[in-house]
Amino acid sequence: MRKSHLFCWPLLLLAVLCLATGCRSSRSVGREPFVLVVDAGHGGNDQGAAGRRSLEKDINLKVARRVCKRIRKKCKGVEVIQTRPDDEFVTLDDRAGMANFFGADLFISIHSNSARGWAEGTETFIHPSARGSRSERMARLIEQEYVKHGRKSRGVKTANFAVLRGTRMPAVLTELGFISNRREERFMKSRKGQKRLARSISDAFVRYRNSLP
Repeated sequence: MRKSHLFCWPLLLLAVLCLATGCRSSRSVGREPFVLVVDAGHGGNDQGAAGRRSLEKDINLKVARRVCKRIRKKCKGVEVIQTRPDDEFVTLDDRAGMANFFGADLFISIHSNSARGWAEGTETFIHPSARGSRSERMARLIEQEYVKHGRKSRGVKTANFAVLRGTRMPAVLTELGFISNRREERFMKSRKGQKRLARSISDAFVRYRNSLP
């Protein structure tokens, strides 16, 4: 019992911080909106992959902010929560824990890829156990929207990532492109590129939301 209380404290503190920083919009009384959690990968002392002129954590956050802004503007009845609204470190367990704590209906984690050799394109991951589920549906919609907006898609893949394994709702992890590829890094770092990537993800969400019963 004592261990259980110790385990819950980080999530409770994270929830309070989330409310205090304005990363969660207020619920209307008597209303249960669709809850979307948008996770900007890495942050704080965890910079993620590094390109020649940019860091993954910064690109992820900028695109995530744009995704949240677009969805808040376009979608009524959707409550958007960010796991990190700023450049701060959040553990993988707390990212998944926050989504579970708020009873999210969908979890989207945003990342930038890297490779030792030459590589390009987007890819979106689901947990291996999520084949044929709503997670896969959302992942395919994201990849379709990337292509629609001029990106090269590497398709939908499976991986046992912690944030996919630990969340109890449909969840995807999307890679915006390869920061190790100079051309793709320039695109992801640019305002135009970030707008296009955010539009792809937010448009995919709108399609996903509209497809639900």
